[in-house]
Amino acid sequence: MATHLKLVTITYRCMHDTLCIGIPSTRDSLEQKQYMENIMSENKEAESAEEEPKEEELPFDAVDLMLEGNLQAQINYSMVKALAKAFDEKASILINAEENFQPEEDESFAEVAMPEIEAMAQAVVDGCVDFSKIRFWEACETAEVAWEESKDESGEVAQRIPYGNPLDPPREGNRLLSNLEKIESWMKEVHKIHEEKGMGWVSPYGCPEDGQQAYDNRAKCLEKLSKIVDSINSNFDA
Repeated sequence: MATHLKLVTITYRCMHDTLCIGIPSTRDSLEQKQYMENIMSENKEAESAEEEPKEEELPFDAVDLMLEGNLQAQINYSMVKALAKAFDEKASILINAEENFQPEEDESFAEVAMPEIEAMAQAVVDGCVDFSKIRFWEACETAEVAWEESKDESGEVAQRIPYGNPLDPPREGNRLLSNLEKIESWMKEVHKIHEEKGMGWVSPYGCPEDGQQAYDNRAKCLEKLSKIVDSINSNFDA
């Protein structure tokens, strides 16, 4: 009597494709099923390995490396970085506005944005933070992180140690110093325009006395701001 083999349909899902295989219902079918499951397991492991993100290098700050072991200095530098970030957010508003500025009737950006520029300068010189105590290497990027590598006998990298590599000239870094210098240049431009257009220029009534008072107040603010910028540029204290 003829033997009829019962066909069993087994469905495998490999990645995004569905694979249907008709396997005879005999002892060999179990071996074939196990074989297919092993292949699928290997494929999944390979796929998982490909999807694993590459190990990324931890971000290092060259100044933090320089201050290693000095907890007080590290805390102070962290506060300076936070200050620089907040200050840059405000300064960037004016910087972006200047980039997109379209003058009308020969007006300069400094002339149009005079109230905002003076407010920024006043916040620096009379605010709650003494900017003059900030050191040069805290207000810009004077070094970058480089890596010293040591290799094993086979030439493979066995260890990588970060260190601070000096930059000459320094880069803007956290932009604290560059933003202060930008505000200083705007203030000088506003002051010069005021001199050229007369003391009554800033007064809504064209009053020279009111304009003179505004001019004198700005002069005092500009003097303080310039001293702050000079102080930072000359403060290399470690």
